[in-house]
Amino acid sequence: MLLVILLTGVFHNAQSEKSKIDSLEALVPQFEGAELVDVYLTLAEEYMYVVPVKSIEYAERSLVILGDSVQNDQSCYANLLIGTGYIFTGEFQKGKKHLTPGLELARKLNNQKYISIGLSSLAAYHMNTGDYEEALSLFKQTLQVATEAGLPGWKARAKFNIGSILTNKGDRAGGLQNMIEALKYFESTDNVSVAARILNNIAVNYHSWKEYDLALEYYRKTLRKHELSGDILGKVVVLNNIAEIYKDKSQYKMAFKYYNQIFELAKTNEISEFYLAVGKVGYAETYSKVEKLDSARRYANESLEVFQSAEMEEGVINAKLILGYVDMKEGKLRNARKHAEYCIEKSVQVGLKELSLKAYLLQAQILERMNLYAESLKNYKSYVAISDSLSKENQAHQLALHRAELDIADKENEIALLQKNNEIKDLQLIKQKSQARTLIVAIALLVIVIALSLVYNGSRKKANLLLQQKNEQILSQHEELIRVNQTKDRFLSIIGHDLRNPIGAFKDMISQLAEFPDMFTEELRTQILEELRDEAEGTYFLLDNLLLWAKTQKESIQFKPEKLKLSLIIKNNIILNTRIAEQKSIDLSSEVSDRVFVFADQNMVDLIIRNLLSNALKFTPKEGKIWVRVQQKDDDFYEVSITDTGVGIKKDDIPRILDGNDLLSTYGTNNEKGSGLGLILCKEFVEINGGNIQVQSVVEKGSRFSFTLKKYQSPQA
Repeated sequence: MLLVILLTGVFHNAQSEKSKIDSLEALVPQFEGAELVDVYLTLAEEYMYVVPVKSIEYAERSLVILGDSVQNDQSCYANLLIGTGYIFTGEFQKGKKHLTPGLELARKLNNQKYISIGLSSLAAYHMNTGDYEEALSLFKQTLQVATEAGLPGWKARAKFNIGSILTNKGDRAGGLQNMIEALKYFESTDNVSVAARILNNIAVNYHSWKEYDLALEYYRKTLRKHELSGDILGKVVVLNNIAEIYKDKSQYKMAFKYYNQIFELAKTNEISEFYLAVGKVGYAETYSKVEKLDSARRYANESLEVFQSAEMEEGVINAKLILGYVDMKEGKLRNARKHAEYCIEKSVQVGLKELSLKAYLLQAQILERMNLYAESLKNYKSYVAISDSLSKENQAHQLALHRAELDIADKENEIALLQKNNEIKDLQLIKQKSQARTLIVAIALLVIVIALSLVYNGSRKKANLLLQQKNEQILSQHEELIRVNQTKDRFLSIIGHDLRNPIGAFKDMISQLAEFPDMFTEELRTQILEELRDEAEGTYFLLDNLLLWAKTQKESIQFKPEKLKLSLIIKNNIILNTRIAEQKSIDLSSEVSDRVFVFADQNMVDLIIRNLLSNALKFTPKEGKIWVRVQQKDDDFYEVSITDTGVGIKKDDIPRILDGNDLLSTYGTNNEKGSGLGLILCKEFVEINGGNIQVQSVVEKGSRFSFTLKKYQSPQA
């Protein structure tokens, strides 16, 4: 699910946003006439990303004061706000009725900002009702107006919205490029709400490329920003997208969990039926995946009714695809075929390739069941053609990129050594010239030999001191070059052994599966695929640690501390490790207060907890226990501890596991392989954040890893 950006919405956190709205509402009784209209319009803008219904209410109040005959900037903006509010709540036709006169008046007044708002909101109407070409044209007009009028904020919004359209049409590379350009602007202006929406849409791209872990990382960042800003609408969209990822990964229990959070939010917040319908259609598809057809039909019909009322063609197609699948499963092939034909016609007409892909596949399956094999084959060919056009080359060649970085580092080292050799030669030449000058002066001026001797001795001491300093500097740099080369050798050794072995195993096993499929029973094939998946996850985790460690060695890691809700980070990492814990029947629990906030780098803290949890799971046998606790260390620090009932660590090995020059690598209780990099990264990142890490362990009884983080101190404190 993609979001468009229409208005300002500059929110830093929930408290400041609520405080601003409360202050504005307190001013209402103090004004009347045009001044009261300004207050109402400001409130309407502030409520747009929080409670769009309230935004409509305040904008309509301003129109009542102005009257129908008034044609000024205020009445123009009021109509645009009302139209945009209806777009946000899914009532698209009502939105258009206000946007059209609002845009006409903006053009009459020659107000470039309001023209940009009107064009963007009208484009959002066409996008949601299925006319993507018209939406793209209007967003491009917005970009032109904003560029010519010198409105950088609206220029960035237009680029983001163009990126959203390109993404929906299948041009995900072009869409991502536009979104990243927009993100740079909004991050530079500290616009948290808009930046969060862009992060959401970037995650949608990675989701479509099946980069699920990377997409989840972006979704978690987006969700955290929405929670801090109080953006309920944005939170609903991100929860839906996270559920979609787990649905695509066939982790249906997790998918239901996130869909349910949407419906829980609806109980305590004003969420339009349109956004609930988006969650319901995902709910319906998940039920169809687990073959609960009655529930799938129920939720698909409920969402279809809302989408048809809103004339939201993309939603209608999604709902009918599910109904077509359910009818096919229940043997109602004629009804199923009607649904599939409708979906093919509309998705092709609108230009939504991914929905066309699903529709052709469904139609082919239905026709095959009806014994219409020729027609079924025709639809399969259309499915394959679209699938080929959507395939994209993976653009994240991180390993090749790092190889290039290492080559560059080698060249830089060679250049540095040549420069040092030249410096030594220069110093030797200076020394020789100094001695020659001293000898000439001594011969020419024998009468002042004592004075010249003193001068000579002083000059010699200075030259020797300078030479000594240069030699020490050269020695230090030489030792640093040796350390860099050792790091490179260690890096390549890990790549050659810990990455080459599993990748080679993947290649051999996949070749056997492809060349000799009859040798493997279905049960054995399923077991092999599960093992390959686990090995792939472990290899990806090692590669991620490896690249981060290499960056720390180059000192190119950026440290960006901010206010973090520690319970949220711990909760997300526990969820990510739930499957591994369930496989080993390990009791994984945490006791962390929601009121614990720390001041640290979010990515570093996330990596520390992820690695420590992964190690605890790796070295804890079946039926074991792992628990995470957070307690106040003193007035300035919290202590986070992860304790397990695992195999423990030998006393002599405890100092080695945190020694960056000694990568101790062992096997877990299920023969899991580790490189020893994770704990080294944990130690470095904890120290970068101003804390320290401790290890306590007893063999055969378990281990306790604890580290400290700075408490977040409010500005008033």
